[in-house]
Amino acid sequence: MNTVSLANHFLIAMPAMTDPNFARSLTFICEHTPEGALGIIVNRPIDMNVAGLFERVNIPLETAAAKSGLSNLPVYFGGPVQTDRGFVLHRPKGQWHSTLAVTDEIGLTSSRDILQAMSESGNPHEVVIALGYAGWTAGQIEW
Repeated sequence: MNTVSLANHFLIAMPAMTDPNFARSLTFICEHTPEGALGIIVNRPIDMNVAGLFERVNIPLETAAAKSGLSNLPVYFGGPVQTDRGFVLHRPKGQWHSTLAVTDEIGLTSSRDILQAMSESGNPHEVVIALGYAGWTAGQIEW
């Protein structure tokens, strides 16, 4: 049986999807292996922007970050798993303490060092910041 990786692709919820976690969702798949899949919902902003998130985690937004427009970006509901944990989907991939390489250009980072860099330099500035992620066990996403 040939398996196709859905990594670096979007899952679009079908109109009949009734699961409240995924109804009307657009999910970017970051990893898809025989063991399972991980993605970030990218179209569900929550009632918080990046400035509010940085305040919540005690990271001051420096001038560079404010000038880059980063502080006004929305924070998203990334999925129902670990909603107390932040994930930064970003380009370029860079080198952070805890980054999953989605492609040669795109990374998903869950370590605090990327937030600190964003605060100090405003980079990476191509980001989607989410709380939580979507996860599937082996074979579940293929159904």
